[in-house]
Amino acid sequence: MAGNTPSKSKPAHLRSDSGNNDAPQRKAASGSTPRHAAWNTAAKASAPAADTSVEDMTVGGTAASIRGTFAGGEPVVDVATSSEVTSADGTPGFASSAKGSIRGSIVFVVAFFVLVLAPLVAMPFVHEDVSSEKRELAPAPSLTVDGKPNLNVLSETGDYFADHFAFRGTLVDLDATLKQRLFMTSATDNVVVGQDGWLYYAGTLNDYQRRNHMSDHELHNIAANLALVQEYVTGQGKGFALAIAPNKNTLYPERMPYYEMSVEGESNLQRLMPMLADRQINACDLTALFNEQDKVLYYARDSHWNGEGALLVYRAIGSALPSEHIPYDENDMYGLGHVGDVDAMLHPQTARPEDDVRPTAADAWTYTNDASSVEDDRIQTSSSAEGANGTLMMYRDSFGNNLLPYFAGAYSQATFSKLVPYDMGLSALADAQDVVIERAERHIDLFATQPPYMPAPERSIAAESEARPGSTTVRLSKNGPYFVVEGTLDETGAGENDAVFVETTSPEGDRRVFEAFRVSAAQDATQDFEGDGVAAEEEPTIQGDWGYRAFVRMDERGTAAFADVRVLVGSQESAAEVAHVTVGA
Repeated sequence: MAGNTPSKSKPAHLRSDSGNNDAPQRKAASGSTPRHAAWNTAAKASAPAADTSVEDMTVGGTAASIRGTFAGGEPVVDVATSSEVTSADGTPGFASSAKGSIRGSIVFVVAFFVLVLAPLVAMPFVHEDVSSEKRELAPAPSLTVDGKPNLNVLSETGDYFADHFAFRGTLVDLDATLKQRLFMTSATDNVVVGQDGWLYYAGTLNDYQRRNHMSDHELHNIAANLALVQEYVTGQGKGFALAIAPNKNTLYPERMPYYEMSVEGESNLQRLMPMLADRQINACDLTALFNEQDKVLYYARDSHWNGEGALLVYRAIGSALPSEHIPYDENDMYGLGHVGDVDAMLHPQTARPEDDVRPTAADAWTYTNDASSVEDDRIQTSSSAEGANGTLMMYRDSFGNNLLPYFAGAYSQATFSKLVPYDMGLSALADAQDVVIERAERHIDLFATQPPYMPAPERSIAAESEARPGSTTVRLSKNGPYFVVEGTLDETGAGENDAVFVETTSPEGDRRVFEAFRVSAAQDATQDFEGDGVAAEEEPTIQGDWGYRAFVRMDERGTAAFADVRVLVGSQESAAEVAHVTVGA
């Protein structure tokens, strides 16, 4: 019967293994079923006896041996795993390879942990010079602060390790070298890698790319303040000169990297110079002076002028002063090496000295205070050079480091100060014959944000116009020998070029008028890696560019000796009241 006719099925070794439960199943030796794993599969089917049996191959050095048999003209494959696989010549395969692989892994792991732990383990024994980094490193963490548990101990520990781990300088240096040579990029945000091995200080990029565009009013504040300083100094019969040191990329932009593009338009310094000329301030135009020279007078791997550049500036300042001093002989120069500031920052271990020169006569001076380096904040010197004469008070920044030997040798006695605000009180200038201010282009804003400590000049106002009530603020405080009157003007009641006056009235009715500095608020910290500049005030008393500040000297009793204060704006011919406060007796 048809229903009882046995079905004709294919031999097991010819059946498809998809959709048939009785098909041969593949099982991975590891328990999973990856496509390319060594399978442990036995194709054992109820097939007829093999017509032909052939041992196909033995693969040595792998995890499997593959053998093939022909049964009924169809192949049956038996794949079996074994750790005893041998190669054709009978030598061990997989077992030997596995042992070698394990040994290699152990060596790799050990080497990894040695490299990772070495900087930590070697910290107590390896100490590197970190002075070239020009910053204060993180101190060792403390478990307690003011007798209480230090909740930041973990983060402080991380900061300490990041600054002090062994071989740090070497590794930082290696990283910087690879980035500079392979990609012409810098490993630190403070340094810009230029062309032909030149390095620039990144703090000058804002000027170079016109990103810190100062307002016209702030520039007018600078010019007005410097005019007051010059009047104060020359009024005492002293010589005065101002020198603004151009940024390196202001003079030599051609070696800046292509990816740091300059921007068209006038820089802050270019806009300021005409304002200084309008007020007849004795300022040396160093940008024009350097552009007239045929040779490069800045270091390639430092942000400042070199020895020859410093000599050029010394002569320019000297010609602006009324007295004459040693000209120095260019033919009597000796060579020396100079390690650049930005080079040392980028390469703390391998910074290379650049060739430099200095006149022999510029070394005929000595320190007369506790200073030991031209980088110290306050330095006093005495010169034994032939032709040295007079006395000098010089306010300077890091550009003054190379200037100092020339001026120290030229003046019999000299004082150099990097402290800001400048102390220009009567006692500070008492012994000075000449006063020089040198300031870097990138910090000219300090003339507006940090006017010097000096007594406000006294004025007289011929006529007073109608009062202009508004939101002008007045703040009174004491600072050393001064009573400080400061605040912010209501700009709607003041003009661009208006002077600001502070009128004081004593309890006896004695009225005196002083002209105040015009002050701009310091928006951000301006202190750079060399300590030049100042930090922004935590609680600024001045807002915007319409501030004012007057230092009024106290009387011998230590009081301001006035009971009434008014603030006026305008000129000495005519001024209007904008604020009025009662101080009290």
